[in-house]
Amino acid sequence: MNIHSHLLGDLLVGMGTISQDQLEEALQTQHEFFEDAFQLDMDRTELVSGTRKMDAHPPKLGQILIQKGYVNEEQLMPALKIQNRQIENLSRLNSEKLAKALQVGFVINSTIDLEEVLNLIMKYANIVTDAVASTLMLLDEKTGELVFSIPTGPNAEHLKDVRIPPGAGVAGWVAENQTSLLVPDTREDERFYPQIDDMTGMETRSLLCVPMKSKRKLIGVLEVMNKKDNTFFTEDDALILGVFSHHAAIAIENAMLFNSMKNRLEREKMIEQKMAESARLQAIGTLAGGIAHDFNNILSAIMGYTELARMDSEELSSQHANLTKIQAASDRARDLIHQILAFSRQAEVESRPIQVNIIVKEVLKLLQASFPKTLRIVEDLACSSMILGDATRIHQVAMNLCTNAAQAMKEKQNGILTVSLEQVTFPASSEKIDTAFPPGPYLKLRVADTGNGMPSHVVERIFEPFFTTKPKGQGTGMGLSVVHGIVKNHGGDIQVQTTPGEGSVFDVFFPVVQQGGQPVVKKKSLEKLPRGEEHILVVDDDIMLLDVTKRSLASLGYHVTIETNSLDAVKKVRAHPDEYDLVITDMSMPGMNGDEMALAIRAFGSGIPLLMCTGFSANMSEDIAQKKGFAAFLMKPVQLGDLARVVRRILDAAPTSVAFDMQNQF
Repeated sequence: MNIHSHLLGDLLVGMGTISQDQLEEALQTQHEFFEDAFQLDMDRTELVSGTRKMDAHPPKLGQILIQKGYVNEEQLMPALKIQNRQIENLSRLNSEKLAKALQVGFVINSTIDLEEVLNLIMKYANIVTDAVASTLMLLDEKTGELVFSIPTGPNAEHLKDVRIPPGAGVAGWVAENQTSLLVPDTREDERFYPQIDDMTGMETRSLLCVPMKSKRKLIGVLEVMNKKDNTFFTEDDALILGVFSHHAAIAIENAMLFNSMKNRLEREKMIEQKMAESARLQAIGTLAGGIAHDFNNILSAIMGYTELARMDSEELSSQHANLTKIQAASDRARDLIHQILAFSRQAEVESRPIQVNIIVKEVLKLLQASFPKTLRIVEDLACSSMILGDATRIHQVAMNLCTNAAQAMKEKQNGILTVSLEQVTFPASSEKIDTAFPPGPYLKLRVADTGNGMPSHVVERIFEPFFTTKPKGQGTGMGLSVVHGIVKNHGGDIQVQTTPGEGSVFDVFFPVVQQGGQPVVKKKSLEKLPRGEEHILVVDDDIMLLDVTKRSLASLGYHVTIETNSLDAVKKVRAHPDEYDLVITDMSMPGMNGDEMALAIRAFGSGIPLLMCTGFSANMSEDIAQKKGFAAFLMKPVQLGDLARVVRRILDAAPTSVAFDMQNQF
C-alpha cells in the first residue's frame, strides 16, 4: 500500500494482469494523444481560458489497454475496485497527518545531497508514524540484497551496511512483492527476521514496511518498528508512510542522479586535465627536441675542436690535461641532453651498468641551491656498487625522493636530510626486511627526513597516482607514483618507515650487477685511429660543425668536401657521381632533409654509401636510417674515434653490402 497502489496501471501489473512493457506502451499512447491535442504553438491565453476545445476526450488508460487487447472488462473490474477503495482510504486520512507527510516530503526534496536526504528521511519517518526505531534499506541491483543504509534506534550503529538476502525477512518480502506489509505482532509472522534483534538487542514487537518506488522503479524499502505508545501500527500509518516513502524515493533518485552527473563531470574534468597535461608534455618534448638538435651541433664543434687541440698537444702537458677536462665536461653535457630527451620520451631508455652514487651526488648538487639555509644535508655515498638500469630514471628517483623530503621539513627550523647508499645482502628469508625478491646483493638508497611524518592512512596511498596531501595547486600527486614505477621496472623494491612527528625514511633496493670498484669508463687516450685517402662529402647547415668535421677527417688523410645546402650537394653528386666515396649528412636542413637528399641521390642510380649523423630528429632513428638505406647512423655529438671507425667500416665494405629498396622504403 504505497502511494502508487491506487494507480490503475500499477495495480494491474501487481496483479499480473499485464506486463510492465505493456503498461509503458499504453502510457506512451496516452501521452502522444495529449501532445497531438495540445500543440506546442497553442496560445497560452486560449489554454487558460478554455476557448480552444479538444476534438475528442482523452482516452483513459483502461480504454487503451482494452483497445490493444491486453485486458478485457472482466479483468479490469477488480483493479478498478481496489483503486476506488484506496482513494477512499486516502480521503479519510487525518488531514493533519497527511499534510504533515506532504510537508515532510517537500522538505526532503529541498536538497540533492544524498547523505542529507537519507538522514532527513529517517528523521521524519519516525515522526510521521510515532515509531521508536526505523531503517532505510537500499536495493543493491547487482545482488538483489537490501542494504541497511540509515538505521535509527537502540544500537543502530551495529546494523550499518548489514545485508539482507533477497526475499529474507519482512523487508525482503516487501521488496519482492512491491507492496506494503503491516505486522501487528512479529511473534505470529514467520516472515520476521529475528537476526536483526540479536544484533541490536532491541525486541521488535510490531513493524510496518513499505516499498520505496520512483517512476515504477524499486529503490529500497522503508521500515518502522514499535510505536512509542506501545500500540500497533494501523492502516492509516501504512497509508501515511506510503505517501512519505514516495516523496522519499523521488528525493533519493534525484540525489543519486545528481551524484552520478557530478561524478561524470569530475571524470570529464580529469580527462581534460590529463589531455592538457599530455599537450604540455608534448610541447616540452618538441622544445626539448629543438634544443637537443641545436645544442648537439654546438657540442659537436666543442668536442671536435677539443680533440683536435689534444692531438696537437703534449700528452703530459698542462694544456693536454685542461683539454681532457673540457672533453670530460662535454661528455657530461652530452649525457644531460640524453636525459632531457628521455624525460620528454623522445629517446630510447637504455639499461646499462651505472654507478648510482655519482648520480645521487649530482642530484644533491642540483638541489642544494633551492633548499632553505636551515636544511642540513648529511650524505654517505661512498658505496660504489653498480646496478643495471637507466641513469635518467635513477636520477628521477633520487630527485623526487629528496625533493619530497625537503618539502616535508619546510616548516622545521633545523631539518636534516640524510641520503646514504649501502650494499646489503638478502638471504633466502629475511626477518628484518620483508621482500619477495631473490636472495643476493642489493644496493640500498636511503632518503630520510626529520619532518612531520605521515599517519598510516596516508602511507597506504602515497604511491597512488594523483594522491597528494599538498594544498591545491602545489602538487600533482604523481611524484611517488613515478618513483614506484621506475623502481619496479628496475627489478627493485621501495619501503617506507614513518612515525607522525618524527619524520620518514624511504629505502629503495636495486639488484647489484657489480660489487664495488669503479665503473667501466672508456679510455680517452690518443689511440691510433684508422686512416684513409677517399673523397668524402659532408653536408650540414652548421658552418662551425662542417669546419671541425672537415679538419678532423682531413687529419686522418681523407679528402673532404663540405656543403651547407642539401640541394647543391645533390647537384654536385649528380654532376660527378664517381668522384665521391661517401656522403655524410645531417637530418634537419633547410630546403631538403637528409633522408630526402639520400632519395634524390639514389634516384639517378648512384651507389655512393650514406652516413646519417644528426643531433636529434623525431623522424629519424637508427632503425629508420637502416630501413632507408643508410650505411650507418651516428648521434651527435660524435667523437673523432667513433667517426673514424664508422667511416672506415663503411668504406671497407663491399658495395653490395648497402641494400636499398627505393620503392618500399621511401
